[in-house]
Amino acid sequence: MIPEHEPVDPVARYKELLETAHQAARAHSEHERRRAVDLVAEIHAADDRVKAAAEAQAQVTGEINGWWRQVVATVGELKWLTTTPRPVPDPAGRPEQLREYLGQIEPATKEFYAALRKATWPRRR
Repeated sequence: MIPEHEPVDPVARYKELLETAHQAARAHSEHERRRAVDLVAEIHAADDRVKAAAEAQAQVTGEINGWWRQVVATVGELKWLTTTPRPVPDPAGRPEQLREYLGQIEPATKEFYAALRKATWPRRR
């Protein structure tokens, strides 16, 4: 604040206010530039995560389809047993439990084959 007893030079005061406005504009501009850089980095990171998730989904889908094809091929020889289309993914499934779900497939498939062998053993020779 300017003391009342000193005369105010309007040109000096204008230059002072103008410099303050310029500093604020530069600070704001720098802040916006940094934020834009941060946003671009966040977008790239999110895009990388989306691509990785899509690749993982394609890999898991391929494995599941392969297992299903094996089961269908095995059952295809049996006239008394019909197959259905591959089950659709469960929307209630939890992505963080994917390894656990995949770990359940092999034992379940082995159980299926064991039950199938028991059911067909007397018939095959």
